[in-house]
Amino acid sequence: MRYRRGMTSRVLSIATAYAVLGLEPGAGIVAAKRNFRDQVKKLHPDITDPTPEALGKLADIVGAIRYLEHRLPACIEVQLTPAQAKRGLTRSLRSGEHTFIVRIPPDVSDGACLSAVGDPDATVQIRILRGSEATAREADPLDLEQLDEFIEAFSRPSANARFARWIRKAQSAA
Repeated sequence: MRYRRGMTSRVLSIATAYAVLGLEPGAGIVAAKRNFRDQVKKLHPDITDPTPEALGKLADIVGAIRYLEHRLPACIEVQLTPAQAKRGLTRSLRSGEHTFIVRIPPDVSDGACLSAVGDPDATVQIRILRGSEATAREADPLDLEQLDEFIEAFSRPSANARFARWIRKAQSAA
Protein backbone atom coordinates (compact mmCIF):
# COMPACT_ATOMS: atom_id res chain seq x y z
CA MET A 1 0.00 0.00 0.00
CA ARG A 2 1.81 3.12 -1.17
CA TYR A 3 0.42 6.62 -0.63
CA ARG A 4 3.53 8.67 -1.14
CA ARG A 5 5.57 10.49 -3.68
CA GLY A 6 9.27 9.94 -3.09
CA MET A 7 9.89 9.41 0.62
CA THR A 8 7.03 11.60 1.87
CA SER A 9 4.01 9.79 3.28
CA ARG A 10 0.67 10.50 1.58
CA VAL A 11 -1.76 9.30 4.25
CA LEU A 12 -4.91 11.30 3.54
CA SER A 13 -7.60 9.80 5.78
CA ILE A 14 -8.07 8.27 9.20
CA ALA A 15 -9.08 4.94 7.62
CA THR A 16 -5.88 4.91 5.53
CA ALA A 17 -3.78 5.75 8.60
CA TYR A 18 -5.28 2.84 10.51
CA ALA A 19 -4.75 0.52 7.51
CA VAL A 20 -1.06 1.52 7.24
CA LEU A 21 -0.67 0.66 10.93
CA GLY A 22 -2.46 -2.67 10.41
CA LEU A 23 -5.55 -1.78 12.43
CA GLU A 24 -9.29 -1.60 11.89
CA PRO A 25 -10.76 1.93 11.70
CA GLY A 26 -11.76 3.15 15.14
CA ALA A 27 -9.14 1.09 17.00
CA GLY A 28 -8.09 4.22 18.89
CA ILE A 29 -4.92 6.18 19.42
CA VAL A 30 -3.56 3.84 22.12
CA ALA A 31 -3.65 0.81 19.79
CA ALA A 32 -2.25 2.94 16.95
CA LYS A 33 0.72 4.04 19.05
CA ARG A 34 1.37 0.46 20.18
CA ASN A 35 1.38 -0.81 16.58
CA PHE A 36 3.50 2.17 15.52
CA ARG A 37 6.18 1.33 18.11
CA ASP A 38 6.16 -2.37 17.16
CA GLN A 39 6.52 -1.65 13.44
CA VAL A 40 9.19 1.02 13.90
CA LYS A 41 11.25 -1.37 16.02
CA LYS A 42 11.19 -3.90 13.17
CA LEU A 43 11.92 -1.36 10.41
CA HIS A 44 14.51 0.80 12.19
CA PRO A 45 17.71 1.14 10.09
CA ASP A 46 19.75 -0.35 12.97
CA ILE A 47 17.70 -3.58 12.70
CA THR A 48 16.67 -3.76 9.02
CA ASP A 49 18.78 -2.87 5.99
CA PRO A 50 17.78 0.66 4.88
CA THR A 51 16.42 -0.32 1.48
CA PRO A 52 14.13 2.10 -0.38
CA GLU A 53 11.19 -0.24 0.32
CA ALA A 54 11.90 -0.40 4.07
CA LEU A 55 12.43 3.36 4.30
CA GLY A 56 9.24 3.97 2.29
CA LYS A 57 7.24 1.75 4.63
CA LEU A 58 8.80 3.53 7.60
CA ALA A 59 7.77 6.89 6.10
CA ASP A 60 4.20 5.60 5.66
CA ILE A 61 4.06 4.45 9.29
CA VAL A 62 5.41 7.76 10.63
CA GLY A 63 2.98 9.68 8.39
CA ALA A 64 0.07 7.55 9.62
CA ILE A 65 0.75 8.13 13.31
CA ARG A 66 1.29 11.85 12.75
CA TYR A 67 -1.99 12.05 10.83
CA LEU A 68 -3.86 10.31 13.66
CA GLU A 69 -2.22 12.41 16.38
CA HIS A 70 -3.28 15.63 14.66
CA ARG A 71 -6.82 14.59 13.75
CA LEU A 72 -8.12 12.39 16.53
CA PRO A 73 -9.72 14.27 19.39
CA ALA A 74 -8.78 13.31 22.89
CA CYS A 75 -11.23 11.69 25.25
CA ILE A 76 -13.30 14.49 26.79
CA GLU A 77 -14.88 14.31 30.22
CA VAL A 78 -18.50 15.49 30.45
CA GLN A 79 -19.96 16.40 33.82
CA LEU A 80 -23.65 15.71 34.36
CA THR A 81 -26.00 16.21 37.27
CA PRO A 82 -27.85 13.11 38.47
CA ALA A 83 -31.06 14.50 36.89
CA GLN A 84 -29.34 14.95 33.50
CA ALA A 85 -27.87 11.43 33.72
CA LYS A 86 -31.31 10.01 34.51
CA ARG A 87 -33.15 11.71 31.61
CA GLY A 88 -30.32 11.63 29.02
CA LEU A 89 -29.42 14.45 26.66
CA THR A 90 -27.51 15.47 23.56
CA ARG A 91 -24.42 17.67 23.78
CA SER A 92 -22.29 19.55 21.29
CA LEU A 93 -18.61 19.45 22.28
CA ARG A 94 -15.38 20.92 20.95
CA SER A 95 -11.93 19.37 20.97
CA GLY A 96 -9.43 21.69 19.33
CA GLU A 97 -11.00 22.67 16.02
CA HIS A 98 -13.33 19.65 15.95
CA THR A 99 -16.99 20.04 16.93
CA PHE A 100 -18.96 16.86 17.45
CA ILE A 101 -22.26 15.72 18.92
CA VAL A 102 -22.68 13.10 21.62
CA ARG A 103 -25.99 11.49 22.56
CA ILE A 104 -26.06 10.52 26.21
CA PRO A 105 -28.72 7.83 26.79
CA PRO A 106 -31.07 7.90 29.79
CA ASP A 107 -29.79 6.24 32.99
CA VAL A 108 -26.14 6.51 31.91
CA SER A 109 -23.68 5.39 34.58
CA ASP A 110 -20.72 7.26 36.03
CA GLY A 111 -17.52 6.46 34.12
CA ALA A 112 -19.29 5.32 30.94
CA CYS A 113 -17.43 5.95 27.66
CA LEU A 114 -19.49 7.00 24.63
CA SER A 115 -18.62 7.67 21.01
CA ALA A 116 -19.62 10.83 19.17
CA VAL A 117 -22.38 10.65 16.57
CA GLY A 118 -20.81 9.65 13.25
CA ASP A 119 -17.24 9.74 14.64
CA PRO A 120 -16.22 6.61 16.58
CA ASP A 121 -12.75 8.10 17.20
CA ALA A 122 -14.17 10.91 19.36
CA THR A 123 -14.92 9.55 22.80
CA VAL A 124 -16.56 11.07 25.86
CA GLN A 125 -16.32 9.85 29.43
CA ILE A 126 -19.28 10.60 31.71
CA ARG A 127 -18.76 11.95 35.22
CA ILE A 128 -21.88 12.32 37.35
CA LEU A 129 -21.59 15.14 39.89
CA ARG A 130 -22.32 14.39 43.54
CA GLY A 131 -23.31 16.44 46.57
CA SER A 132 -22.97 20.23 46.51
CA GLU A 133 -21.58 20.26 42.95
CA ALA A 134 -24.76 18.61 41.68
CA THR A 135 -27.16 20.86 43.62
CA ALA A 136 -25.38 23.99 42.38
CA ARG A 137 -25.71 22.80 38.76
CA GLU A 138 -29.34 21.69 39.21
CA ALA A 139 -30.31 25.21 40.33
CA ASP A 140 -30.05 26.18 36.64
CA PRO A 141 -31.88 23.34 34.84
CA LEU A 142 -31.38 24.76 31.35
CA ASP A 143 -27.93 24.74 29.82
CA LEU A 144 -28.59 27.78 27.66
CA GLU A 145 -24.90 28.54 27.17
CA GLN A 146 -24.30 25.13 25.60
CA LEU A 147 -27.44 25.46 23.50
CA ASP A 148 -26.19 28.82 22.20
CA GLU A 149 -22.77 27.29 21.39
CA PHE A 150 -24.48 24.44 19.55
CA ILE A 151 -26.65 26.78 17.47
CA GLU A 152 -23.69 29.05 16.68
CA ALA A 153 -21.46 26.13 15.64
CA PHE A 154 -23.99 24.51 13.33
CA SER A 155 -25.68 27.59 11.85
CA ARG A 156 -22.49 29.38 10.82
CA PRO A 157 -21.99 29.30 7.03
CA SER A 158 -19.19 27.11 5.77
CA ALA A 159 -16.10 28.51 4.08
CA ASN A 160 -17.48 27.31 0.72
CA ALA A 161 -20.77 29.13 1.29
CA ARG A 162 -18.97 32.36 2.22
CA PHE A 163 -16.75 32.06 -0.89
CA ALA A 164 -19.79 31.47 -3.14
CA ARG A 165 -21.51 34.54 -1.64
CA TRP A 166 -18.37 36.61 -2.28
CA ILE A 167 -18.26 35.42 -5.92
CA ARG A 168 -21.95 36.30 -6.44
CA LYS A 169 -21.39 39.79 -5.01
CA ALA A 170 -18.37 40.34 -7.29
CA GLN A 171 -20.34 39.17 -10.36
CA SER A 172 -23.33 41.38 -9.57
CA ALA A 173 -21.07 44.41 -9.09
CA ALA A 174 -19.44 43.92 -12.49
